[in-house]
Amino acid sequence: MSTSQPRKPRKRAREIREQSRATGMRYTEAMRANDRTRAGGQQAPPAHLAPARTLLLPLVQDALAGLFQLAGLLLRLRNVLVLAPDGELVDVMGLEGVPIPGAPIEDVEEAYWRVRNALPEGTREFVGGMVEEYPPTPNVLLLTGPDGGHVVHLTTLEVAEADLALLAAFADALDRAAGLRPGPEFEALTEALGELGRVPHYSWMPEGDEAAVARWVRQTLSPVLHSPFEGPLGAADHETLSNVLRYAAGWESVEVDEDEEAAAERVMWSMVRAALAI
Repeated sequence: MSTSQPRKPRKRAREIREQSRATGMRYTEAMRANDRTRAGGQQAPPAHLAPARTLLLPLVQDALAGLFQLAGLLLRLRNVLVLAPDGELVDVMGLEGVPIPGAPIEDVEEAYWRVRNALPEGTREFVGGMVEEYPPTPNVLLLTGPDGGHVVHLTTLEVAEADLALLAAFADALDRAAGLRPGPEFEALTEALGELGRVPHYSWMPEGDEAAVARWVRQTLSPVLHSPFEGPLGAADHETLSNVLRYAAGWESVEVDEDEEAAAERVMWSMVRAALAI
């Protein structure tokens, strides 16, 4: 008698493959997401029909650094940690991670990696200072001013609305846990944030109370959650820079005029202020 597992219906296997390709998930992750959707009584929509958002993003080293550092904190929350007598945080094997109301840490971590993987090739090297500017990379345009100086790199980033919503819910949950009256459902998260702030584990992680950790997380997510196109000139700046990307499509760099340079600088500094809380 054969002991092999029954095959999944071809239609569902095709659906999972499409979802995997469109979202950047591994096949097994897409399968689990599909299972969760079906368990809720709904059929997962075809991946190519999933709502997405196109972000126009200035690629600024200081503003993007935290986004790459967040992986370590997510890993800490996914594992149960206790403070050992010597002051070190240690994992308790076999136990589930910290419960986060409205934003399960496993789902948050998967959403984070999908958004991070949507960044252009070479971003990590650029942010880490391994290269002074992007190598020739599709969909990254260097703006230079009328004087020939570098202004900023621009790109467009397509990410799933659901992933952005999950990351926003995660940041909101941490803010709630760090608040004055978080409620009993946030007790474990509040305790975990306090331990992380007392013993950061990594040199670049925030040190302080629960609120300091929560603020740092929101700042690290600001490049994808905070729109730099706010204020009275926001809509006009978005249109200006979208037009620059459109007419310079396929180029590595383009010289902009004074108005376009001013728009790029406003957007760049808006992102820096959000990421560094200045």
